[in-house]
Amino acid sequence: MMNVLIVDDEYEIREGLRRRVSWHEYGFETVRSASDGDEALLLAQEYRPDLIITDIKMNRMSGLEMLSELQKMEPHGWKAVLISGYDDFSLVKQAMHLGAIDYILKPINMEEMERIIRKSTDLIKQERLEQQNKANITYQVQFAVPKLREELLKEMVENDYDPYRESRISHRLKSLNLDWLKESTLFLMIVEGDDLKALANRQVVTDEKELVLFGIGNVVSQTLAEELCVPAALFRDSADRWVAVISCMDQGILENCKSVAEICLQRINQFIKVKASIALSPVPKEFKHLHALYLECGESLEQKVIYGGNRLFTESVEGMDMECEKMSIREPDAVLDLVRYGSEADIVESMKGFEDMVQSWELLSLKDIHQQIFQWLMGIYRAAAATGWPDRSWERDPIGLWERLEQYDTLQSLQHHVEESLLTLAGNFRAMATSSSKIVQEAEKMIRTRYSENLSLQYVASMVHVTPIWLSKLYKKEKGRTFLEDLTSVRIMRAKEMLGDMKYKIYQVSYEVGYKDPVHFSKLFKKQVGVTPKEFRRLRGIMDD
Repeated sequence: MMNVLIVDDEYEIREGLRRRVSWHEYGFETVRSASDGDEALLLAQEYRPDLIITDIKMNRMSGLEMLSELQKMEPHGWKAVLISGYDDFSLVKQAMHLGAIDYILKPINMEEMERIIRKSTDLIKQERLEQQNKANITYQVQFAVPKLREELLKEMVENDYDPYRESRISHRLKSLNLDWLKESTLFLMIVEGDDLKALANRQVVTDEKELVLFGIGNVVSQTLAEELCVPAALFRDSADRWVAVISCMDQGILENCKSVAEICLQRINQFIKVKASIALSPVPKEFKHLHALYLECGESLEQKVIYGGNRLFTESVEGMDMECEKMSIREPDAVLDLVRYGSEADIVESMKGFEDMVQSWELLSLKDIHQQIFQWLMGIYRAAAATGWPDRSWERDPIGLWERLEQYDTLQSLQHHVEESLLTLAGNFRAMATSSSKIVQEAEKMIRTRYSENLSLQYVASMVHVTPIWLSKLYKKEKGRTFLEDLTSVRIMRAKEMLGDMKYKIYQVSYEVGYKDPVHFSKLFKKQVGVTPKEFRRLRGIMDD
C-alpha cells in the first residue's frame, strides 16, 4: 500500500482532492493534507509519503522550497506532482529538477488529475518491483558468493594441483576476489572440534554438533578479522573442520598466526564451551601447494591422540606448551631432571609410562628385557654422576645391579623395583641440597640480559643444562609465572622505556626488544598494556610516530 500527501493553501482545493479522488482504488492506504510547505515538510518526515501533490506557490514556505528541503533529507522514495495557477514553465522546470514527475494547472481537471495519479502509481509500483528484484539478486549473490568461494577453496585444498586447470582456477579466483591467493605465499590453518563424534551421538539437543561447528566458525571468522592484518579466507572442509588460508606478506606473520590461533582456542573454550585443536603449517608455500599444506596440517592434528587436544599443533610438538606434555622416562637426561627436581608423586606418575617404554623395545625374551633395563639404569646413573652424585656402587659392582634385576620376572615387579631405585636416587639428591633456584636464576638472568635475541624455552633450557619441560616447571614453581610470561614482561617493560625516547621509531623498538614483526609487537603490546605503542606515546606527549 502507498501514502499520499496533498499540500495546498486553498482549503477547497486541498479537501476537494482528498475527498473526490478514489485513492484506495489506486492503492493508497492513507491520505494526509497540509496547508503550507512547513506543515507538509513535518508530515513528510514523519509519514514518508510515496506521492506528494503540492501547489507551487503558497504562503510561508512554497512547494518548491518544501521539495528542495525534502530532497536534502529524503532524496529518494517519493514522487511529486505540481499544481500551479500560473502557466509558468520556469517554475515547473525547477520542480522537475527537484523530483516532480508531472504538473497540472488550476482550475484542476479531475480527469487529467486521475490520469496523472495513475501514471504516478504505475511509476511507484514499477520502481518498487525493480528495487525488490534488485534486493533479491543482491540477497542471492550474498549467499552465492560465499558458497562459490567455499567450493573453490575445498577443491583446491582437498585435491592435487592440476597445472592444466590453473587458467580456469585463476579466472575463478579473480571473479570471487580471491586473486590474492596467487600473489603471495600462503599459510594454512585447520581448526577441528575435539571429540565431535561423541557430541554427534548425544541426544541432548537436536543438531548439537551443527550448532557447535557453526559457533566455532563464527569465533574463528571474527578472530581472523580482528587480529590478522593480511588477507585470509575461511571455509569448512569435507571433514567438518574449519580451514583458513592466510596470505604470508611479511616475515613475522607466522608468529602472528600462532598468536591468533591461541586466541581462537581461548575464545572457543570460553564462548562455545567445547575443546578444539588447531594445526598451523610451519612454512608458507605457493597456492599450487595448498593440498600439501592441507595434508601436513591433517597429519599434525593426528598428534592429539598422543599429546592430547585443545592445543596448537605445528609440524612438530616443539612449539607446544611443555607443561602440558607428559614427562618422559625414555631418555636418561629426562629421568635425571625428574629425580633432581621432581617430587615423589612426579616420579610415581612418570613411572606409569614404564610399561609402554618396555613394550616399545619389542623384545621377546626376559633376558633381553633385563639387559635393556640394566643399560637404561646405567645411563641414568652415569648422568647423575656427571652432576656430582657421589654414589659409585653401581660402577664398582655392576653385577650386583644386574643380579637384583634378575630377581624379578614380571613387568609389574620390574617397574616397582625401578621406581624404588629412582626414589632412592631422588632422596640422594635431596640430601645433597641440590637447588633448583640456581637453574631458574640462570634462566632469569638470560632473559634479562638477552631478551632482544630469539630466545626460546628449548634454547635457554639447553644453556642451563636441563630439559625444557623441567625448566618450564621449575620456572613456574619458583616465579609463579611461565617462562614465556616472564620473557614477554621483560620485553614490554624495556619497550615502554624506549617508547619514552622520541629518537626511536616504533619499528626500531620492536626489533630491539626481540620482536621481528612490528605488527605482532603492537598487538602484543596492546594486550599487555591496554593501548598500542602509538597511543602509549601520545599519552606521553610524543607525536612524531
